[in-house]
Amino acid sequence: MSDLADKYIERFTLNQRLQHGINAVACLSLFLTGLPVKFPDQLGYIAIMMGGFNVTTVIHRMAGTAILALAMFHFLYYIIDRGWFKDKEIIPSPKDVTDVIEDTKFIIGLSDEKGRYRKYSYREKLDYWGAVIFFPILIVTGVILWHPAFAVHYFMPADYLPAVRLIHSMDAILAGMAVMLHMYNVHLSPRFFPVNWTMFTGMISEEMAEEEFPLWYERVKRNQREE
Repeated sequence: MSDLADKYIERFTLNQRLQHGINAVACLSLFLTGLPVKFPDQLGYIAIMMGGFNVTTVIHRMAGTAILALAMFHFLYYIIDRGWFKDKEIIPSPKDVTDVIEDTKFIIGLSDEKGRYRKYSYREKLDYWGAVIFFPILIVTGVILWHPAFAVHYFMPADYLPAVRLIHSMDAILAGMAVMLHMYNVHLSPRFFPVNWTMFTGMISEEMAEEEFPLWYERVKRNQREE
């Protein structure tokens, strides 16, 4: 292995890692406590193992509150700091389409080169912006289901509650599928199995950065030379 393997670059700040950790724990708690409600005959034993539905309901609401607080913090922090968006790395761009095409050609054997990514590949952008879409729907419908009497009294007919429950549960299932795909891409794929430590340590080896995110790596090294 080259000397590059002994050198590391910061990929994620402590702030980003803490947000990711809180989000991961809260989402796992929501899945574990929400799915038994959706599928009580098949998964009710999970709630029983955790102390019953009374207990899982409390855990579910606490985790949902954590997601709401995290979403508010994330939104306000990056409006003030703008660090997440100032380099526009997380913003979708036409290059993402090009990378998809290049990766597809690489997978089916029509090319020897896969897409050359900046700091975030199209897969990571899909993860991020998917959460931006999924979470507001889950939060709004979750708050309504938590306080149905308030919702019915002030702004919606009671007949809408079953639809709200269905939207909440189906959106949660879609989010869960997205999380499983994220887990494979980040941790379980042959490239990283059994775990990718970058989100835990915040650091990525220069060797991996050059291989996985070559355009970002080149920019980092160029900035280092200029300093």
